[in-house]
Amino acid sequence: MNDDPSTVLFADDEPRPGRAGLIASLLAGAALVIALFVAFSGRSFDNQLADLAAQTSALAASQARLAADLAALAEREAAANDATRKQIESLLSLSRDVAALESTTADLQDRMTLPQRSWARAEALALLALAQRQLRIDRNIDAALDAMTTADSRLAQLREPALSTVRRQLTADLEALRSFERPDLDRITAQLRQAEIDAAALTTAGIAAENAAAAPVDGAESPGPLERAWLLVKRALASLVTVRSSTSGSSALLTRDEQNLQRQQLQLLLLEARLAIARADQKAYAAAIGEARAWLGARFALADPGVARLGDELAELAAVDIAPALPDVSGSLRLLEQMVPITRAGA
Repeated sequence: MNDDPSTVLFADDEPRPGRAGLIASLLAGAALVIALFVAFSGRSFDNQLADLAAQTSALAASQARLAADLAALAEREAAANDATRKQIESLLSLSRDVAALESTTADLQDRMTLPQRSWARAEALALLALAQRQLRIDRNIDAALDAMTTADSRLAQLREPALSTVRRQLTADLEALRSFERPDLDRITAQLRQAEIDAAALTTAGIAAENAAAAPVDGAESPGPLERAWLLVKRALASLVTVRSSTSGSSALLTRDEQNLQRQQLQLLLLEARLAIARADQKAYAAAIGEARAWLGARFALADPGVARLGDELAELAAVDIAPALPDVSGSLRLLEQMVPITRAGA
């Protein structure tokens, strides 16, 4: 055996016939596998290319259809826009015609209603003037309120902005007149009328002449026939000749007629006070009440409860102002007077 390593190494590198064939077979198999893989891959790639070409064709066809649809839609939209534009133009033209018709109608209505509106203003003016006369002459507040309220309703029916100032002033005038505190003239008149009735039974001051002559003395005997005859003669003479005292004291002798005259004088003074209320004459009312109080205190018995009660009532009535100053509610009348001449000139 050769133990030299080099010898052994070179001995292994020598070609061997069986081993070389094996390598060649392996190489041929690998080449075949590669050829088969290449052939299969090429066929698959061709198929993919074909599929991609088909998809591209389909997409192109879809794009063509979509373009056609878009074109048709654009045509329809253009047609719709054109129709809409024509309708808008027609509506605008119609609105202008309607506006012109409304203007013409309003003008005709104004011409037709101008005399009526002028008459309504004139009527309202007359009502306001009537209300002022009712207040100034008769102090009839209720009648003035009715006239002013009716005038306000006439102006409200016109619905004219130019009358708004007049209506605001008229509303203020109505409020001022409604809030005015009026004396209760009906109650005062009824109180005076009842006082006139009660005055007929009041006790006058002094002594009744008939009662003084006929009054019997306590403890005296009844008069005989001659005394009764003499008493009748004295009464007859007393009816013919009356002696009146110049004083008004409680000791004065008064016949029945004089007592009635004093009561009637008081009733006349109370009646005069009532008439002053009807005329709204505060000066005459105060004078009549003052004279009635003075006459009551001088001619009637103050100890009588009826006289005292009437004196208290007259003192209460003397403090009443039957004609207080009325509020100035002529502002609306002055404003409307400035408008009515202009309206009549325009008419």
